Amino acid sequence: FVMLIRAYTSIIAACLLWSLNPAANKLALEEIAVPQLVFMRAVFAAFILLLVSFFMGHHFRPKEIGWRPFLLGVLDPGLTSLLFVTSLTVLSASNTVLIMALMPFSQSVLGRVVFKEELRSSVWLGSTLAFSGIIIYFSGEAFNGADTVWGNSLLLAVFCLMAVSQLMTRKIMKTEIPAIQVTSSQMISASVVLFIYLILFGDTELPLQASSGTMMTLLFLVFSMAIPFFLYNQAMRHLPIGMASLLLVLIIPFGFLFAAI
Repeated sequence: FVMLIRAYTSIIAACLLWSLNPAANKLALEEIAVPQLVFMRAVFAAFILLLVSFFMGHHFRPKEIGWRPFLLGVLDPGLTSLLFVTSLTVLSASNTVLIMALMPFSQSVLGRVVFKEELRSSVWLGSTLAFSGIIIYFSGEAFNGADTVWGNSLLLAVFCLMAVSQLMTRKIMKTEIPAIQVTSSQMISASVVLFIYLILFGDTELPLQASSGTMMTLLFLVFSMAIPFFLYNQAMRHLPIGMASLLLVLIIPFGFLFAAI
């Protein structure tokens, strides 16, 4: 019972921190290009997590950790953060959080198919309410222009990646690998992916000229990548897929609130 309470507390705290990301990313993008922003977030988050892991007495041994956490990092936060931040260049911060409303439906079914988890009526009720809200919201939105179509296409890709990565996270966290090492491995492989993207598509000669306010925002974004993923991974050791994805919908109201501030 205590572990379940801790799991629920961890995932709610992760949702609160993640919900700040769209508005914070939008602010940082005013002065920092997408390739530089996503790479700096991942590499500093990896450094912080490795440092914490070391002080917790864990030695980083990739052979013992296995390949799955590294592949997970390629998908999420590697590709998801890249596509998500890119979508913010053409969409509002509030629009981007709505993708979470689709998760409970897909993940409840996938959790049943992959892990034989119970289909809970409370999850279906909550996901129906969340999905109804997204339909009402978008019914009043105008979808004009190629940028909007492009942005929503990116969000659909993010949704697909998140669906797969959540299944992988649940499978990994059913093992005995410490959550801090799983999260560290994620950030390392994400850093590699985003570094390759930076080299191929970023302007490596572009000097980083950001105000002190933007640098503070970047600092927050680093911690809001490292901490929530660690909390989320811990929670996924104890929570079924459907319930976890329903709780992630909390990002929507929190995200709207912070986007409006």
